[in-house]
This record gives sequence, C-alpha cells and structure tokens, in this order.
Amino acid sequence: MTPASSPPSTSAATSTSAASASPTPSARPYPADVPLTGHNVKPGEKPPLYPAAARAKTQAGANAFAEFYMRTWDWAYATTNPSYMRHYYAASCGLCSGLATGIQRTAEANHWYLGGRLSIDSVSSTPRGPVTAPAAYCSKVRISGTAQSVVDRTGKVFNGEAAHSGVAFKLCADWAKTEWRITYWARST
Repeated sequence: MTPASSPPSTSAATSTSAASASPTPSARPYPADVPLTGHNVKPGEKPPLYPAAARAKTQAGANAFAEFYMRTWDWAYATTNPSYMRHYYAASCGLCSGLATGIQRTAEANHWYLGGRLSIDSVSSTPRGPVTAPAAYCSKVRISGTAQSVVDRTGKVFNGEAAHSGVAFKLCADWAKTEWRITYWARST
C-alpha cells in the first residue's frame, strides 16, 4: 500500500498542514534528519507538522496522532526516505518497520517513487480488541492513494501499484514520555 495527497478531511488534519515559510535550522519544526524535498514532493510542499491536538493523552489525541503518522508515511513516499516515520513508532510495530525498511531499500537502489501519494478519508476511534502490543488507544484510519511506480533516474519503471480508495488501517498508540508512538499497525475492515 502506498500513499497519495489531497486536502485533509478531518479537523485534526488541519493542524498537520505544512509550515508556510521554510524553517531555519535552529527553528526547524521537524527532526533534523527529515528531508525537506524529494523526487515526489509537490512544489511548495513541506513535511507534516506534529499536531497540537496530538499532545493530549486522550482518544482524540491518539486519533490526531494516527492521522499525523499516516502523513509521515506519505512523506516517506514523497521523499523516498522513511526517517520521519521512524521517529514515531515502537519496536513492537512490525508493519512500521517493514515499510520503513522497504522504502530505505528503494532509496539504496537509487530508485524513487512516482505517485503513490496518500489522502486521509477518515479517522475514528476503534476498540483495542485483541492487540497484544502496549496501547492506550487505537484508531481506524481510512485512506485513498494514487497509482504509483518505482522508477530509476533514467525513468525506467521497475514496478507499480494501481490507485486504491477506502483502505482501512488500525493503528494503536502508546504514550512515550512526551508524545505518542505507534505500537501496532495492520489492515482493517
């Protein structure tokens, strides 16, 4: 599954909008290793910002964080660099680690993504259920994505994926000192 970009549909999403000016190194609102550009980044687009709503240790805060996390995944496809998403998941999240590793390997092969940008259709609360990973709250995030290809610098296409819509994921998060971490991520119904 790969991501695509469109205006956010939830109120929590509006707090993840990009900064209007380029941050200075000392005032950078993202971790230092987060790339600010890439082959698949739209003109003027910036990485998503950690939303103020996600600072709350509540279900609403976890929902805002789950949406933000999905936007860091989208940024990984925009830049072919998973460093941003890696800041926000725990070792228990196998899908998180697997996707980050796959994106890193694509970059190491000197390939990059074309398309595959994510849009958030909805974010809602969902029961923790049978999840065994540590989690305070779980959220269901429904996404759509544009078609994507993996290409090299000559434009040769190596593989791709059709567009998709209404794909649901369950993301569970636990509070880690001052912010959330994804502890579990899986496809949902």
